[in-house]
Amino acid sequence: MRYVLGYTAALLLLALILCQSIIIPTFFMPFFHRQYTRLEVAQNMQMDFDELIHVTEELLDYMRGRRDNLQGIRATVAGEERGPAEEGLREFFDCREEIIHMEDVRVLYDRLYVVRNVAFWGLSAIILAMVLLKYRVPYLLARCSREVMAGFLGLGLILVGAVSLNFDRAFEIFHLILFDNDYWLLNPRQSLLINMVPIEFFMDIAVFIGALMALVPIIIIVVASLMLRRDKQLDRLNFGGIR
Repeated sequence: MRYVLGYTAALLLLALILCQSIIIPTFFMPFFHRQYTRLEVAQNMQMDFDELIHVTEELLDYMRGRRDNLQGIRATVAGEERGPAEEGLREFFDCREEIIHMEDVRVLYDRLYVVRNVAFWGLSAIILAMVLLKYRVPYLLARCSREVMAGFLGLGLILVGAVSLNFDRAFEIFHLILFDNDYWLLNPRQSLLINMVPIEFFMDIAVFIGALMALVPIIIIVVASLMLRRDKQLDRLNFGGIR
């Protein structure tokens, strides 16, 4: 029973790490500042940099559920003022495909938050149960987490190798898996959204996410190994050796 709880806790911890590794880069504004500057996005879109940042913040607020829609965002693009349609202006996001796609993206992030929250509270409940059952919680978590994180890193290396061979193809497969329509295939001549986040942006954020997904498990493996090494008694534990 103790190992069932231990490995379940380790898997929930991994799920929590994966969710946060996606959420943090997605809403980390300094990353957008850096990428927009490096890729000269504002110049290419003929926008003021501060207005581009404002549009990005509004877009991210929509993805987090802090605004109901993408209407009424004010900005000037190539000398054309964009804003609320009721004022006779052209909406910033006026392409049907990009609006539908962002609705789909918002649904995905809603589900991601749900998975993260379930993982967090599930992990907390299991740890509490192990405490009440008087298991050796730190060492049980260390042993199970080290194995789960090591297995994940092994699979991750295979995935990274496959993606690095052809990022464009991997990007396409990723969208085909997550979306049941082709609205993500945006036309740069019609959609401002795709011009805000060109393929180079996605390549860099993929590296950012991958780095977090690797770094945290590595830290957990190192800490767990030190804990297990410090207490040699754990090396003699088996399924019936502790309660």
